[in-house]
Amino acid sequence: MKRGIMPSTKLAFLSKLLLAISYLGLQSQAFCSPSGNNDSNLPTVSSEPESPQERNRGPRDGGKVYRNRVVPNWMEGTNKFWYRNDLPQGGKEFILVDATLGKRELALDHEAVAKSLGPNTKSTHLPIERLDFSLPDQTLLIGNDQSYRWDSDSKTLSEVASPQGKPTPLTSQSNGGRANGSDSSITFENRTKSTVEIFWLSDDGSKQSYGKIEAGSSKDQHTFGGHRWQIVNAQGESLGEVTAQENHSTIVVDGRPIASNSPTRRRPTGAGAAGRDLISPDGKWRTMVQDHNVIVNRVDSDERIVLTKDGTESNAYCQLSWSPDSQTVVAFREKSVEKQTVHRIRSSPPGGGRAKLETSPYVLPGDPFPIYELNLLRVENGEQIKPTVDPFEHEWLRPRIRFHQDGSKFTYEQTDRGHGRFRVIEVRLQDGSIRNIIDEKSETYIWTAHAENQRLAIVQWLDASDEILYTTEKNGWRQLILVDATTGNEKRVLTPTGIVVRGVESVDEQNRTVWFSASGREHQDPYLIHHGYVSLDTGKLVWLTEANGNHSIQFSPKRDFIIDTFSRVDLAPVSELRRVSDGSKVCDLESSDITELSASGWTPPEVFVSKGRDNQTDIWGIICRPKDFDPKKKYPVIEDIYAGPQSSFVPKTFSPTMRYESLTRLGFIVVKIDGMGTANRSKAFHDVCWKNLKDGGFQDRILWMQSAAAKYAELDLSRVGIYGTSAGGQNAAAAVLFHPEFYKVAVAACGCHDNRMDKASWNEQWMGYPVGPHYADCSNIENAHRLQGKLFLIVGEMDTNVPPESTVRFADALIRANKDFDMLVIPNAGHGMGGAYGQRRMHDYFVKHLMPVTSASSP
Repeated sequence: MKRGIMPSTKLAFLSKLLLAISYLGLQSQAFCSPSGNNDSNLPTVSSEPESPQERNRGPRDGGKVYRNRVVPNWMEGTNKFWYRNDLPQGGKEFILVDATLGKRELALDHEAVAKSLGPNTKSTHLPIERLDFSLPDQTLLIGNDQSYRWDSDSKTLSEVASPQGKPTPLTSQSNGGRANGSDSSITFENRTKSTVEIFWLSDDGSKQSYGKIEAGSSKDQHTFGGHRWQIVNAQGESLGEVTAQENHSTIVVDGRPIASNSPTRRRPTGAGAAGRDLISPDGKWRTMVQDHNVIVNRVDSDERIVLTKDGTESNAYCQLSWSPDSQTVVAFREKSVEKQTVHRIRSSPPGGGRAKLETSPYVLPGDPFPIYELNLLRVENGEQIKPTVDPFEHEWLRPRIRFHQDGSKFTYEQTDRGHGRFRVIEVRLQDGSIRNIIDEKSETYIWTAHAENQRLAIVQWLDASDEILYTTEKNGWRQLILVDATTGNEKRVLTPTGIVVRGVESVDEQNRTVWFSASGREHQDPYLIHHGYVSLDTGKLVWLTEANGNHSIQFSPKRDFIIDTFSRVDLAPVSELRRVSDGSKVCDLESSDITELSASGWTPPEVFVSKGRDNQTDIWGIICRPKDFDPKKKYPVIEDIYAGPQSSFVPKTFSPTMRYESLTRLGFIVVKIDGMGTANRSKAFHDVCWKNLKDGGFQDRILWMQSAAAKYAELDLSRVGIYGTSAGGQNAAAAVLFHPEFYKVAVAACGCHDNRMDKASWNEQWMGYPVGPHYADCSNIENAHRLQGKLFLIVGEMDTNVPPESTVRFADALIRANKDFDMLVIPNAGHGMGGAYGQRRMHDYFVKHLMPVTSASSP
């Protein structure tokens, strides 16, 4: 099969095929996730979604969790804080903690206060919302309608006026932004004197942090045209919102409000683009691109100098920067390419009338990328230097230079196409000579795109010491390495073998400390996240967290204590107070109360681990059983799969919801597994995906289920189903193509069934470049003739993430192979399982084919 976008001659075929499909769904809302930490190929409609508002909520018929979080209110000038526990039946209690003494106690005498308020007041139901300890020896008890002053010595209570300035909960102001275009990027430049944070805004008004940007720093953010982003200052105040454009844009954050509907202070094609000028640091020169070439004009006269003459319409100059001494313009000449397009047919426009053809840019693996040639342009003598360096080739990112403090040189990062080489390139302004400060090569890939955590930059500069904090997997694990930028030598490996760095929270250059999160602690689930810090000078590492759980931490104002809250899927949250100096525990704070939750019938998933294909590596997953589980019965098994290499996907944190309840209540046992080829383990574990996405970790998944069935007779492996969305849709379909002896029924939603037909940025990261025969080997379309068992394809006709034609061409290949299958095309729907209708149809499909009416285990 030839790679490529659907030509115009195929449109008629698509229209006829869509009309011929027997099942058409109802209208469903499209939803696309941002590309980057939570990747664009990640399923956007999960089987058991959980909102922040549902974190305390149990099963549908009731049951809550109490004492599951600590929200500290630190008392100014002290190491004391108070917090409130919400209790059953609407009760509450207030706790006071002295971190210095390690003392936790009730913040006030609840019984005495209740007695003072009258005989009808319960000590667990005081009409108090918050406390104020600003008065010596007295506590303000602040309620919604009335406040009081409590004297603990005399045990007296008096009414006072409620203080002003009651805190208001933060709410989202965004209408969200659905991607309506191709891969793009935004460079956020923070020119304020404090840290700012950027948030991606979803269609439903929620937002997700994509990292903080330190003062004077910048961040390149991958996105899609139409996505909306919010910038927030250190006080949590919104500085404005921007909408990603089809091409790269730069947002300058300088403290002034940013307009809400357009990217203000944006440079359409880089500083110095056609029609825009750039003033030199000394204020004497103005440079711009005119007629595709670079010119400079004196600010105080009519003097005009043409610095280049080789710019053309298809090879124009862009991305101009002045050297600090105002003597040189650094410019890139861009060999532009015409982006190819994808087509979607909106069969049922909301307003009625004819069907509509919608087209948008979409870059596929192997498509040409823009190429950028580096030029140094001397203002004084008009000299043009073209340094001897490989051109910069990238789908959506432009080269971003960083001048050295002494002004004599600059650096930029470059990833070769195919992700086999990464460099930090240094260029001297005097003569254009080149030096690679970092030059890493890999026989597989270097993970530079679609990282799970946007806070984990590959390169972080330490300006004060001219060093680089380098994140790399080259030693077999994702580690932090300190590099001397002057010599290019590695000074110190900061994190040990076996530990996988998951994020860099901050770098304290003054105290020479890196604060980070990581997984891989010994004798624990290797995916559980812990927190620590390491000295840049000595390499001494201090773990702040210790317990067997997935950890989140909150620092005290002076960063000398943390509140550590940890949980697992089978352990409700526990909170501890710990010292930052050595990571030791100060005192216990709270252990969750799940009495009410358990009484409602809630049960946790079971964490299960077994050996993988090499009989050495542990494979981790969870088993979710029905609420009315009977160990004497046999249950069909359904796997929820997503084997995208950009992260790991088995949940690790406690949830009061019954995971996969919509399936388990039908009488299925549901499993989720992280097989080889996914992230957050060793590089060798991760590399299984390289040029081999069809692998999907299936060997490990099958062995895992066989091991679980050997222990638990209730798992009926003669009836195994599988479902997934996006890359998971590709995996689910692959299960009944390549492993039909094990998987009998598959539901595949909006799958990227041929990696040559999905976005270049994601697929070239894992499948490499150039596009070779291995792409066809991994294609569900090329292997459609292998189908055995039952297959149900679901696709939204307006999917802007994975082109719908991927599913339609898979259907075409199955028809040509004379294979029976089922298909659901949902009008007006985007990327996902198809909303409530698609979910219901998926459930019906599994019941029909895995639970025949005569089955003893039928509900």
